[in-house]
Amino acid sequence: MKVMISLLGGRPLPNVQSILKLNPDRLYIIASKDSCTQNGSYSQLSSMLPDRLKHSECYSVDPYKLKDTSDKCKEIFEKHYTDQIIVVSASEPKTMSFGAYDAVKDFREQGKDIDMCYSSREGLIWIFYENKRDEFRISLKDYFNSYGWDVKLKSTPDSRLEKLASLLVEKLPDSQKLLHILRDDDNKGKRKGKRTNKSKLEDKLFNILLEIEKIGLVSSLQYHDSETEWTINTDADGDILLKGHWLEFYVYQVASQANQDKPLFDECGWGIKDIHGKGEIDFAGITKGQMIIASCKTENSIERKWFEELHSKMEQLGKGMCSGLMISSVSKASRNEKDIERYNKWAKERQIVFVMAEDLPRLPDILRKVVTGDDNDALKDIPYYPRI
Repeated sequence: MKVMISLLGGRPLPNVQSILKLNPDRLYIIASKDSCTQNGSYSQLSSMLPDRLKHSECYSVDPYKLKDTSDKCKEIFEKHYTDQIIVVSASEPKTMSFGAYDAVKDFREQGKDIDMCYSSREGLIWIFYENKRDEFRISLKDYFNSYGWDVKLKSTPDSRLEKLASLLVEKLPDSQKLLHILRDDDNKGKRKGKRTNKSKLEDKLFNILLEIEKIGLVSSLQYHDSETEWTINTDADGDILLKGHWLEFYVYQVASQANQDKPLFDECGWGIKDIHGKGEIDFAGITKGQMIIASCKTENSIERKWFEELHSKMEQLGKGMCSGLMISSVSKASRNEKDIERYNKWAKERQIVFVMAEDLPRLPDILRKVVTGDDNDALKDIPYYPRI
């Protein structure tokens, strides 16, 4: 059994990163007394842990009495005399780490399977091994698994989806208007399989549909009797064209290509679904053990429940560790000032970054701001909500 002892005294982020990285079978927290007060670091840490570790034992110590921490470590060591034990120095005062080091050193000299490392920006640095370090790289699946999700990610899409995403984003807001018409007409008869639809389209919308025909998602496009007629040949073609997968993929594509010297995310995924029905997430990216998720909406409406659902997933996936974006293809110009104020209020209440059609060209910079916390002057209108 792998047993981990995490030393806590300040900001809990390094502790959580280390716990997710090492994925112990049993966890103990040795925390400074001030960390154990109401709303202190321990309560924050506990709320961020995976469910199976939320009720791990916590020992409170005087952070400036070296012997306090040393004695607590030895007490835990004795409980797990034959197990693998790792002590992680993360956010505590130096006196606590010195106390833990003394205890680890004594038991190592007895030949016990005990190791120690400390958390840094470069990852976990192992004390008893020269130049040994582990970066805080956690795969998307492992991160989700830590919080009880068993996920399946969408694979490389039909090449037509990539072309469609580029076209629709380039042609916003007209493409949004066209999609609304196409969906409305298709839904009137709840049509399936091969079907031919028709509607009155203004010239600029007809031209976009002409580009969609070139991509291969509609056929037999023609104009007669003041109406445009088109055919959707299969349900698969209809799903690509009429559902919102194109925006999910666009966000994934932008995030995957965003870099400044190195990729912005360690790993990205789109169309993520828990196989046991816990939910779906349109986009997720992970960097240094912290998650950023996005909900992508291509409907004409913007609803409060969407912000609530996204916030719930942020809470499930490491409260305070997980950032969220709500991304809509709706144009600001199509809404009045009161509407915009209401949407921003819903987002602010839940610390969600809200992105609309006019913001999509800036999406690489917006993602970078969310990930790095760099308060870019060019993005003052985009809020930043720091993770713990």
